Amino acid sequence: MQKFLKHITFLLSATNEHGVHSPFVYSYVTKCLYGKKKFSRLKSINVLCKSIAYFKTERIMFLDDSDKVEEIVQSHFQHIEKSSTNTNMVYFSKTNLNKVINLLAEKKITHNKTMFFLDGIYESDECEAIWKAVKNHKNVTVTVDMFYCGAVFFRKEQAKEHFKIRI
Repeated sequence: MQKFLKHITFLLSATNEHGVHSPFVYSYVTKCLYGKKKFSRLKSINVLCKSIAYFKTERIMFLDDSDKVEEIVQSHFQHIEKSSTNTNMVYFSKTNLNKVINLLAEKKITHNKTMFFLDGIYESDECEAIWKAVKNHKNVTVTVDMFYCGAVFFRKEQAKEHFKIRI
């Protein structure tokens, strides 16, 4: 019941592409998130795969317990390389969100073209607290909150902004 109420609250404060004034995020929302191609029935995994396709991700880092997600990604993107350094995207499942804070300070990982993908950002009070800490971190410039998951970017040329997008 509590998650349902959180979702209703999210929907009341979230927007679609019409509330986005950043060209980068507008393009991400319209060409990626709202694209018709469906990779998975799970909304967060679908967003992950759409993001991989949209950003033409070559290297991705999966942490610990992400075997099922890795299989789904590999089935759709055979070219993608699993990497622990010099990566384009880092996937955090809801069970390893606590590791995101440590990686935010790593310059080798958080470059201008890196995306952190956080699954289950509203799954628990702890996950929400981690999401809030990520949004407020000094190295983070753009976050996209989609309720089921969150996208984090480190774009130096962009002002710090946080978006709530309905998917």
